[in-house]
Amino acid sequence: MTRMKKTRIQSMQFGSSYLLKISAVVALLLTSFAANTISAQNTDEDGLETIYHIYNDDDYVGAVEEVEPVERLVEEKVTAMSEEFEGLSLQASDALEILPEQVFDPSVQAEEEVLDQLNEELAVEATSFALAVDGDEAVYLEDLEAYDETVRQLKLQHVTEEDLDELEERKHSKESLPKLEAGKTRILDVSIAQKVNGYTTEIHPEKIMDVEQAVKTLVEDFSVTVQVKKEEAVEERIAYKTEQKDDDKLYVGQTEIAEDGKDGTKKLTYEIREESGERVGRVVSDEVVSAEPVNKIVLNGTGEPPSKGTGKFAWPADGGYVSSERGQRWGRLHNGIDIAQPDSLDILSADHGVVKAAGAAGTFGNRVIVDHRNGYETIYAHLSSIDVKKGDVVPKGTKLGNMGNTGRSTGLHLHFEISLNGQTKNPLNYIK
Repeated sequence: MTRMKKTRIQSMQFGSSYLLKISAVVALLLTSFAANTISAQNTDEDGLETIYHIYNDDDYVGAVEEVEPVERLVEEKVTAMSEEFEGLSLQASDALEILPEQVFDPSVQAEEEVLDQLNEELAVEATSFALAVDGDEAVYLEDLEAYDETVRQLKLQHVTEEDLDELEERKHSKESLPKLEAGKTRILDVSIAQKVNGYTTEIHPEKIMDVEQAVKTLVEDFSVTVQVKKEEAVEERIAYKTEQKDDDKLYVGQTEIAEDGKDGTKKLTYEIREESGERVGRVVSDEVVSAEPVNKIVLNGTGEPPSKGTGKFAWPADGGYVSSERGQRWGRLHNGIDIAQPDSLDILSADHGVVKAAGAAGTFGNRVIVDHRNGYETIYAHLSSIDVKKGDVVPKGTKLGNMGNTGRSTGLHLHFEISLNGQTKNPLNYIK
């Protein structure tokens, strides 16, 4: 008895594909064993006849006298499944093997049972495109086009279609990337963190997924991570600084703003990294100053404030008019003038001097007395608040407090007096 090499049934595709007949394969194999043509009864000149042993997935199924019934069984099974899985390229599993053997006694036992068992065990497979994640097959797609679309849809979960198309177009362009305008964002790269590759393989047709199913499986079951690298340009403020400078032309305690501060601007470009929609990194990739900041300059007085008056008096309020002059009023002498309706409530020292008294004083309400150390004194009455205290040196123009309506008063105003060596004078004769 002579045994021949196992023969696999392959490439049995239906629809538009060509069916490779099992009998033709077997006949070709038998030519290596006999020079004469095998008769219809599979008998050679030595009286040997051929039978066929069937193996499926390396397991012995049984023997048959003719290969045509096996061929018909395979064809019918593939055809039936082709109706269920329309559009797929189906074929019998290459685990099916035929082993021809020449024997003197060609009778076989229970051939119908062998065919029934083969029909039950034979797998029909579809040509598919496997998508592997880090070397492990994860999902099976219909073809390469479905594979590419699955990878694209994974990326589109985290970027827009417009951005992805623009990125692909830039990858094929030889032009350099222009500078990004402030307030704009663009995608630099979209990739998958895991190693993903694909290849053609045979698989049971029920395992082939559509693109939507494949994306869902890859995300939920294989934790496929989409990495997005983008850049963002923003305009940011450069805060100005404040410089302090001494100035002997100003008295100690006085300040003056020599120059107002102004913020500058700069354009920052950030490179941003995201994984499945979550930001995992942000660094500055470029910085350009658009406008330099201008520092604020504050002058601080260092000059010794004068405590002796000049004898020339300034208007003690911020604007206003004389609402009542010095003279007799309501049967008694009104020793000063009243100033009302000012532009602001500031009450100012009319000349250099030292505060002699500051506080409440009967009908004057809140009042301040300034000794000008040259025989002159001035009084500022009915203030709502006082900003100085006894002993303070107050150069001309120093704020003493705010105009008010305290004491015996007919309304918001300043009562202002000037005296020389204890004798009150008419302020209108002294104020410049």
